[in-house]
Amino acid sequence: MAECKCMEPTNRGGFDSVNIGTDKTHGRYGEVSIQTCNRCGSKWLYYFVEYEGFTASGRWYRGLISEEVARSVTPETAVAVLEDLEWRISGGSYFRSTGIKGAGPVFVDL
Repeated sequence: MAECKCMEPTNRGGFDSVNIGTDKTHGRYGEVSIQTCNRCGSKWLYYFVEYEGFTASGRWYRGLISEEVARSVTPETAVAVLEDLEWRISGGSYFRSTGIKGAGPVFVDL
């Protein structure tokens, strides 16, 4: 079976999204949601933050998560969950990218 389009780094469509809140840690006001792929049903943790006073500061992360994690993640734990994933997709003006696959630290603070 071929991988679903949701696994492609540049794919941004085909998801139902449920907002789980705002991460106010360190004043970052990151928007956190759970996205569900309309094709395969996979769950993704999505995190977006942008600092309006700084050019090219917008960044987002999308990481594949289990149903259990989807039920338990909070806005305040989202960054740690994303950092613990084996891989995730990131993009935005901060990265000058529409989506790249990677791992490692999550850069959400100024």
